[in-house]
Amino acid sequence: MKLTNMDANQKIEFIANWIKQYLEKSNAKGIVFGVSGGIDSALISAIANKYFKNNHLALCMNIENDQNDVNDALQVVNHFHLNYKNVKLEKAYKKLKKTLIENDLSFGNIKSRLRMITLYSYAQQNNYLVVGTSNHIEIMIGYFTKYGDSGSDIIPLANLLKKDIRELAKELGVPENIILKKPTAGLYKNQTDEEEIGITYDDLDQYFIDKSKLNKQTISKIENLIAKSKHKRKMPASPLEIQKVLGR
Repeated sequence: MKLTNMDANQKIEFIANWIKQYLEKSNAKGIVFGVSGGIDSALISAIANKYFKNNHLALCMNIENDQNDVNDALQVVNHFHLNYKNVKLEKAYKKLKKTLIENDLSFGNIKSRLRMITLYSYAQQNNYLVVGTSNHIEIMIGYFTKYGDSGSDIIPLANLLKKDIRELAKELGVPENIILKKPTAGLYKNQTDEEEIGITYDDLDQYFIDKSKLNKQTISKIENLIAKSKHKRKMPASPLEIQKVLGR
């Protein structure tokens, strides 16, 4: 049975069971993940609350975050009664900024990479796996920070479109204001995903469902994003294929 043929509850059960099986194979005790106030991390929070109540850790890792996002993250933490820690990273971020060449995009990515470092620190302390919160759209168009939010052990939402995320979030009782809020990576002030990408999530979803229903310009733009970000979905380049380097 394909994931696309499952109803919301079946998808949730499938993902939760897959995480449990992966934990067993990895001899890991639980999961650790970041909570940003967005719908993707809220869905992971809901799954953690229902299926990993005693073996999860949620981290709030604010770095100059918009106060509304901070409030939304705390709402998710309290709504699902998460085991969580508030990790303050602003001092580390500001020290790094002072030593590096000024570049707004680079500084935004540093925030994401600092959070990845923090997640792995807590994962190592607890023998947990780091759970990424990226969805299928973000992965395919490269809308993530390389070695930042893409740095994780497992990505349970990797096969889900944005409409699926909303469907599952609603099924698990994610607060409506979190489901309806405009998605944002929160890397700089007043940033929203759709404005930065230049394409709506509805159109991005449609591309992976049936792109023939989109206009040629939108299709071309999406396919260009997929092609340009190909390197972000692969191992670092080497003169020979990695299997040959390893003698396999």
